[in-house]
Parts: sequence; C-alpha cells; structure tokens
Amino acid sequence: MNSSDSIQLDALRSVLQRISGLARACDLKTPVAHLGRWKVRDVVAHLGGVHRWATEIVVTRSMDGSGSTKSKLDGVELCDWFDEGVHELLGQLSRASADEPCPNFNPGSDKNIGFWIRRQLHEATVHAWDIERALGDTTVIDPAIAADGVDEFLDVFVRTRGKQTLTGPLVLTTTQPAQSWTLTLAAKPGRVDIEPGRSSEVETELSTTSEKLLLALWGRHRFDDVGFEIKGDRQTGASMFEPAES
Repeated sequence: MNSSDSIQLDALRSVLQRISGLARACDLKTPVAHLGRWKVRDVVAHLGGVHRWATEIVVTRSMDGSGSTKSKLDGVELCDWFDEGVHELLGQLSRASADEPCPNFNPGSDKNIGFWIRRQLHEATVHAWDIERALGDTTVIDPAIAADGVDEFLDVFVRTRGKQTLTGPLVLTTTQPAQSWTLTLAAKPGRVDIEPGRSSEVETELSTTSEKLLLALWGRHRFDDVGFEIKGDRQTGASMFEPAES
C-alpha cells in the first residue's frame, strides 16, 4: 500500500472512531435538519449499511451483491452493530493491497481496492460533519482530505452521471490548498466533462476553501451561504449546486 493510500486508510479509521464516539455519547433522536427527516440514528444506520455493502464487494470482488441496507436497530444495539461493521471494513481494507483488482460503480475509474478506501473516507467524512452539525459543534475537515473529496465528487458523482444542471463552462477553485477543475458541457446532454486545472478560456470561476466547496457540492451548504469569490456569471456558478442528498 503506497503512502497516499495508507494516509487515507488512517484517516478513515480516525473519522469512523469519531463517529462511533459521537453516536454513543449523544441522543440518537437528535434531528439532522439539513437532511430532511433524518435523525442521527438514520445517519449511523445508513453508514453502517454502506460499510457492509463495501466490505462485501471487497471480499467477493463482485458488484452482484445485495446492496446497501439501512439498519432498523436503535440505541446501544445500533452502536454495537455500527462498530462491528467498522471493524470488518477496516480489517478487509487493511489486509488487501490498494492496487489489487476490485470492481466499483464508477465507469472509467481504476478498478482496485484503493477506490474503496477513498470512497469510504469521503462518505464517512461528510456524514461525520452531518452528525456534528446536528449536535452543534463541527470539526474542521482537513484541507487536503476535503480537496481530494472535491476531486472524487466531480469524478464519481458528476462526470459519469446524467441530468447535470450546469448551464455553462465553469472553473471551481479551492484556495486551501490551491487546486482547480474546469467543467464544460459534454456533447451528450446532461453530462459534464471535467479536466484538472484552470482553463484560461473559461470566464466563470468560483473560489472558496476546500471544505466549503466539498460541503456545497454535497448540498450541505446553500450556494448563497458559502461566500464564494465569483468571477464571471453568478448564475452559471449557481447552476452547479443542488439540494442535499443523503
């Protein structure tokens, strides 16, 4: 496992331990207002199901399993169930080499274990923020992890997905660390092409910190609340952002 994958696996372990501690210490019925009717228990139950789904794929090296299922457990039983899933997920990811072949759902990506380490890190990072936001005290997301989360979101959840809402060419830039992506409308309607770096031919650019951009892309911040530095057409920039998804 190379140093980057090892760092991400360590970060995943840390954030999952934090989520476990938060779940055991809080009232699981606390509303997560920005996720509609969800409460903290729903976030924990969802994430534990995702862990089991990912673990099954890593173990079987197949995408033909049953998929992710949100647990119906609650209280201490839910917390114990969550921790069991964390233990199994981290164990399987730790025992494998990041470059070992393993399928995933993202066309054009590297089909290896490293994809799942990265995907689980960013899944957990955003959901840890969800829980902490509900409890009233959020931890700052490491800027490098947030920037990689932006890169992953654009590749996994924008580049390959149809029905995108972007209305024109756009550059997204993080100021901490400094990183840019150029988004242009693809030939196929509803698709977006993404290239790393800033294109001098694109007039509209949004700039903010990596954490704010990550959370805005995931719908955790409203466009108007981020405080983007905007160059060019504001409406083109705003068209990129949609309401929160779980």
